[in-house]
Formats: sequence, structure tokens, C-alpha cells
Amino acid sequence: MLNDVFRTASHALELLLHRAASVDPTLVVLGLVLYLAAQCVRTLGWHTILHASYPEATELRRRDTMCAYLAGAGLNGVIPARGGDIVKLWLVHRRIGGARYPTLAATFLPETLFETFFGFALVVWALSRGFLPVPTSSGELPHVDVTLLIEYPLPACGGAIVLGALGYGLYRLLRRRVGDLTVRLRQGVAILRTPREFVTGVASWQALARLVRLGSLAAFMAAFHLPVTVSTVVLVMAAQGGGRIIPLAPASAGLRLAMLSYGFVETTGHAVDIAAITTFTFGVGALLMLAGLLTGLLALGVQLGTYSPRVALAAAREAVARHRAAAGTASA
Repeated sequence: MLNDVFRTASHALELLLHRAASVDPTLVVLGLVLYLAAQCVRTLGWHTILHASYPEATELRRRDTMCAYLAGAGLNGVIPARGGDIVKLWLVHRRIGGARYPTLAATFLPETLFETFFGFALVVWALSRGFLPVPTSSGELPHVDVTLLIEYPLPACGGAIVLGALGYGLYRLLRRRVGDLTVRLRQGVAILRTPREFVTGVASWQALARLVRLGSLAAFMAAFHLPVTVSTVVLVMAAQGGGRIIPLAPASAGLRLAMLSYGFVETTGHAVDIAAITTFTFGVGALLMLAGLLTGLLALGVQLGTYSPRVALAAAREAVARHRAAAGTASA
């Protein structure tokens, strides 16, 4: 039994290595360049949001915002719990005098609005084509058992009253601080008060970044000898990004592979070797993670004025640890 497992795993590894050896390196490089270009274009939208929140921050340049974004995105793979996002805020905070971290953190909300909308559109498209697993019977749907509230209404109501009283008391105690925090958070989403500027200065750049990203995926797919059409490229983008939007999307690697295997048949009319899909999925993922990390370290070094990746990474880790400790002290 165990020998069969090892034999199967060895055969699968041989297939993957064989597929990887036939990859076109020129198209891989093109895909990486387009991917990094898409990342750079997307940062222009965040730059617009930051300037709307701090219009007097003339010292914040586009390249500063770009370096901060690329550094944070690349370091998210090596600093746990989304520590790269703290690095983004830390680098931008160094360039804006008097900036507040709650305000800077709030800028992430309008920055992700278009991406969330686009992600939902991809998921809806995949659902309409039948590429995503959905419940087919009522027994597959999660349900909430309400008998506890029906059989024991008094304790539930009493608990709600107690929680409400405690919440009101806490609000009275902290309302000044909450009011200050609300003002700072509203400053971070100031761009939303001018919808036209949001569309022209944020969503337009993000839409262009998505278009460039489609070109990057097409180059990668051609490099790994997968069929390249508009539908198949959109299918791959939906498989990669949909899992971060809703639970029905393919969040796991296994579901992504299943979705692509079935989707390629539906969109092209013929089956695609699962080994090719697997090699593409894991190969591109590893390449993008490595490219993002190297680019992030380079961007971090530019901002900190050092050519040593070790020094730059150590400074980023120290900043993340310091801000998390400060946040923990503030919460206490």
C-alpha cells in the first residue's frame, strides 16, 4: 500500500519535472514583466487615495507610494499575519509629516473597492458557466438552529440587555476617543466623497492593471503550453483570485485544479492534461512569489537607502514588531 503511494507520487513528480523542462523561458520573463507592471500601475490608484486624505503631503511622490506598495506586497509572503501591510503603512508614514496610522490604514478600504467588485464579477461569471461548486440541495446549505432562542427566550433577552448596557457604558466612557478615531478614519476614505475623482484617479488605474494582468496570464499560459483564449485567461484569473472574495470560490489548490480542468474542457472543447495544469498552477505561483519578494526587498532597500536585503528585511521586521506591540498596548 505504502509502496503504491510512493510510486504514484514519484510518477506525478516526474510528470511535473518533464512539463517544467518544456516551459518557454522567454514567455515566462514576459509574464513576470507584465505582472510587475500591473502591480506598479495599481499603486497609482493608492497614491491618489493618499493625496485625497493628505492633500498637503507634497513630499509623497508616486515612486514612494509604488515602493511602499511593492515592498509590502512582496514581504507578505515572509512576514506572518499580513505583516507586509504594516510595512506599506510604515514606509508611507515616513513620507507624510503628521500622518496617523488609523487614517493610512483606512485608505485600504477605497483601494480595495474596485478589486472586490471585479472579484465578484469574476465569481458571478464562473458561477454562470458552472465552473464553481455550489450546493445542489437544501441539505448542503449551512443552517442556524434557532431552537435555543425559542426554548430559552428569557436568558437570551437578558444577555442582550446586559450586553447592550455594557456597550452603552463603554461608549459613554470612550466616546471622545471613538469620535477622534472616526474623524481619522473618515479622512482616510476622503476620496469617496468625490466619486468622479475616485473613478478617474483610482478605478481607472486598477482597471488598467487588471488588463495588463490578463496579458501576464496569457504569456504564462502560452509558456506552459495551455490553450490561450479570452475565456481561458479569464477562467485562470477567476480561479486565482475568486477564493479571496466568497467561500464558494476555489480557495484551495485542489479546487482550483478541478475548476481549471473542467473549465478548459468547457471553453475549448477538448481536455487538457492535468499535469500541465498542475505545473502551471504551482510553477507560476512560485515564480510570482519569488519575483514579488525580490522586488519588495529592492523597493524596501531604495526607501531605506541600503543595498543589503538582510538589513532591509531586519528593519521591516523590527517596524512590524514595534507597531504590533504599540497596538497591543493601546488595546490594553
